[in-house]
Amino acid sequence: MRNPGTWAPPNRGMPKIPKIREYAQVKMSDGSILTGYVFVEATSRIQDVLNSATQFIPFVDENEVILLLNKSSIAHLRPFDA
Repeated sequence: MRNPGTWAPPNRGMPKIPKIREYAQVKMSDGSILTGYVFVEATSRIQDVLNSATQFIPFVDENEVILLLNKSSIAHLRPFDA
């Protein structure tokens, strides 16, 4: 018999931190180059995302495909000025 368990709604008490998309070019360790957007908190920089404790960063390529990039596979990241 399956245990029905309990369901809890998501915690609505935590404020949502606004994020912006920063246009950048990423060179991966295998030599491939990606151009698209890195998600950054509105009060942060791309450098802060790269130095954070998380292993993966979300990236949206030019075709609007969402990728999760392993930071250890990034050889070089160049942000473009708006």
